[in-house]
Amino acid sequence: MIHVSPRVATARRVGPLLLGALLALAPAAPALAQVYQTVSEGLTFGHFLVYPSMAFEYTHDSNIFFSSSDLPDEVTASGIAVIKPRIMVDLPWSDSRIRWNYSPYYRDYTSQNFTGSNRVNHVFDLEGRFRTQSALTVAVRDHFLRGTLSLQDATAANGLSFGLGRYSSHNPTMEIGLNFGARNGVSLIPSYSRTSFSGISDTLQYAYSTRRIEGRYNYRLSVPTTFYGYSAYESNTQSQTGVEQVQFYTRASGFGLTRSINETVVTQLSAGYQTMDFQGATDQRFSGLIVDGATGWLLSDVTRLEFGFLRHPYASVYTDNNYYIDTEGRLRLTFQIGTGTYVSTGLTGVRNVYAPQLGQRRRDRLIRFEVGVGHQFLRTLRGYIGATSENRRSNIEEMVGAEVVDPFHYRVDRLVFRLEAGWL
Repeated sequence: MIHVSPRVATARRVGPLLLGALLALAPAAPALAQVYQTVSEGLTFGHFLVYPSMAFEYTHDSNIFFSSSDLPDEVTASGIAVIKPRIMVDLPWSDSRIRWNYSPYYRDYTSQNFTGSNRVNHVFDLEGRFRTQSALTVAVRDHFLRGTLSLQDATAANGLSFGLGRYSSHNPTMEIGLNFGARNGVSLIPSYSRTSFSGISDTLQYAYSTRRIEGRYNYRLSVPTTFYGYSAYESNTQSQTGVEQVQFYTRASGFGLTRSINETVVTQLSAGYQTMDFQGATDQRFSGLIVDGATGWLLSDVTRLEFGFLRHPYASVYTDNNYYIDTEGRLRLTFQIGTGTYVSTGLTGVRNVYAPQLGQRRRDRLIRFEVGVGHQFLRTLRGYIGATSENRRSNIEEMVGAEVVDPFHYRVDRLVFRLEAGWL
């Protein structure tokens, strides 16, 4: 996604500035790059730029535990209230910068059918990018989260489709880049991540850790276009209650391309070949093509179109499947109405195919539709109201009592209202 700085956008009409500002309100997949996206100039304290803000959000969720919709008596609906202060600090100097973001927030549920834990949650992000007068660049990033939330909302890379619990995630990353002249360069990217989750009733314990190292060769074809080749190795450990610990090793290599055209079209594409070898699990091994592509197109000053495609294998938490292949297509259209309102619509299609096994091979399909309206009331006050409908089905059937049900079929409808005040 292109971010147009406020100084550049102000030189144009008001329309593009509003569209760029309100895009941040649209519901989207979490991305660390969006954590530091700003739409105002913040408050200046010496060399620091500070962005304090406060948000209130209320969501009505029709199925907070992602229970099977074929068993309606087990489906629990609830309202979810969130109060979220945030402070982001930016320290730029010369060609380097340090940014950090802290967002503690209070989350509570209106349902009387259960009691949520850890109502106070914490999110912390840190990014530092340091450039020396030589050709060396060093970047460090860290993302930490601890609190109570839905594992389904936290990550798609697990195959789970259920509920609430105590959750923590830590993901430090470093990138070391060395340029050889104006066109050639290499990068080394070591990273570590650990995720842990326990259900409200403590009957589920789940942990996942990854150590990864990636090397890249970068070649700048032109000022807006960079071509790169990459090779990566991962060591992963997965554990859960009552299941033998699973270790698996991933190797991937391929090519990628990023291109920006006059801040109007941004394209990024990577494709490669990946293998996954498992230990302490069933005799299933993955090897195949992986693809990740996305394009953002500014059709006009007030209209933006985004679409993307993904094919990637992920480790599965189900004991009879080592992995599943996630194939996704995404489409989003955002357009501005007048000088203070925008509308965003999105459609996502997902197909998950699980590792082959004896008997019927599991295949899941998901359709998600989103629509929302945002409005800028004041320079430091904006609001958003939106709706999301998500429906997942599989080809698996089980007998529950005297009925045949799909245990992985769920329907979730959400209505969201958000109000944000401050420097964003």
